[in-house]
Amino acid sequence: MRARGTWGCLAFVAVVLATASPASAAAPHVVQPGETLWSIAYANNLTTRTVAVYNGLPEDAQVIEGQTIQVPTVDEGAAALAAAGVTTLSTSTDSAAAAASGSPDPAATAASGYTTDAASLTQIVSAPGMGHVPSPWGELHLLPAAADAWNAMRQESLEVYGIDIYPGGPISAYRTYEQQAALYELFLAAQGEPANPPGTSSHELGTAVDVPTQDMRWVIDQIGWKYGWGKVHGPDEWWHVDYIGG
Repeated sequence: MRARGTWGCLAFVAVVLATASPASAAAPHVVQPGETLWSIAYANNLTTRTVAVYNGLPEDAQVIEGQTIQVPTVDEGAAALAAAGVTTLSTSTDSAAAAASGSPDPAATAASGYTTDAASLTQIVSAPGMGHVPSPWGELHLLPAAADAWNAMRQESLEVYGIDIYPGGPISAYRTYEQQAALYELFLAAQGEPANPPGTSSHELGTAVDVPTQDMRWVIDQIGWKYGWGKVHGPDEWWHVDYIGG
């Protein structure tokens, strides 16, 4: 009788614990050929950052075929971001634009004599007649010829190398004079990566892209010449590639 009573108590406790801690609703996803962390997130209406943080990965992590990624619900993703102390303003630090997307130190910008509107660094903008390229932040913009060449290069990258290539932040393709000025202000305040003065950047012309990973840059070095992409903007700016026509 004592043994049966002990077993019954243990079973009851197990049921209570299971009820108190419901199972995660996250769905496992096995990485398929050509998929990236961004494409998985995009297919599930999530941000790359959300899926990365939920899985304990950096945002620029390279997933491999056969790897299992847990795809969270919106609520689970939000909880993971909150627990990690991640804000929605910050983005991958691997690209120049993304590195500047966080809020700068007010004291530093004040000392430099500039005021930076951090919100402008996350706003996707366009200009009349622009072409479109996909990104984790939505459709970004380039000159039509540059966009067509980029999209063709991206397709070859996916087919040949299994690597997606895309801009590393919401203003990592075309950006306005004002956005370039904001990046330049961050640079002068020692809060961001090197940036050209406004009015001198090829991003303002819609003929440049900043990529978030060196793997993407490597692919562009291999095949970009066929599409008119790949000019090195600066020796310390591996992320920056230019369209020079083809």
